[in-house]
Amino acid sequence: MNTIEHILKNDLNLSGQMCDRFIGLTETKHLKKKEFFVEQGKVCNCLGIIEKGVLRSYLEKDAEEFIKDFYFPGSIVVAYGSFLTGEPCIGNIQALEDTELIILSRSAYDQLLNESSEWYKFGKYVSDNLLIRKCRRETSFLMENAYERYKLLLQTYPAVEQHVPQYLIAAYLGVKPESLSRLKSLNIGQ
Repeated sequence: MNTIEHILKNDLNLSGQMCDRFIGLTETKHLKKKEFFVEQGKVCNCLGIIEKGVLRSYLEKDAEEFIKDFYFPGSIVVAYGSFLTGEPCIGNIQALEDTELIILSRSAYDQLLNESSEWYKFGKYVSDNLLIRKCRRETSFLMENAYERYKLLLQTYPAVEQHVPQYLIAAYLGVKPESLSRLKSLNIGQ
């Protein structure tokens, strides 16, 4: 549980006792490649912190997938709107390879928030992390061309090409797979 301990102790400056309390409320979950963390139409009743593995979140319409994000070790993964409201998810979160997560249920999350206002640091950490990711992605699509989005993807997720199929990277960037090949050749020349 190195990732969660790092977040709680180093990033949030919570005590060892609070860290132990948090860990006591979590469980480890293993997902096989292609297994879902959460599926469209179901309620997301937990959040996860990835210890190892890679996941993707995506929406599906007319048999076409729209990749929202990728999650690598150290990432918080949750269908946040569903987690907060109890409403069904509008998308999917799926493992791209065998993945290990530390899971905190919604009821355990609420229990922590009711125990001490110190736990709001964790809640803020989760929401800030997710909002920053969303804003970067949104701004990238509004302000940058495909090549700049590709460079940002490589900067944000240096190991993405070793773990994510090319057709999914292309979908994330909003380009066709053959266009991704051209973008990659431009990047090699840099």
